[in-house]
Amino acid sequence: MTTNIWIEKAWGDSIENATFDDIKTAIEETIRMDEEHGAFWVGHMENEFVLEVHKNLDLFFVYGENQDEQINTKLYNWEEAKHFFKLYFDSEFEKLKTEIELRPFNYKKMTNG
Repeated sequence: MTTNIWIEKAWGDSIENATFDDIKTAIEETIRMDEEHGAFWVGHMENEFVLEVHKNLDLFFVYGENQDEQINTKLYNWEEAKHFFKLYFDSEFEKLKTEIELRPFNYKKMTNG
């Protein structure tokens, strides 16, 4: 099965045509990593959306015409991370963005420009 999704890991590994099983593996690896390398992000080859998670459970969603807008939140656990990555894999980008915006804590919108 080919997908239009790639994964880049802070420790240097990357995966093209990533599957949701690759996300589960990336989460397990991230949990074992040190803080400096404990992060990974996914991107879509056709859409300008990036979803990034860190070992400390900070989640970032980057979007916008030039990937110049970003929102973030603090997750409670890795199951929540899987939920957001599932939305990403299902191309539910607007729903993903809305769910992050509606979270009761640490919502932050930044514009680079």
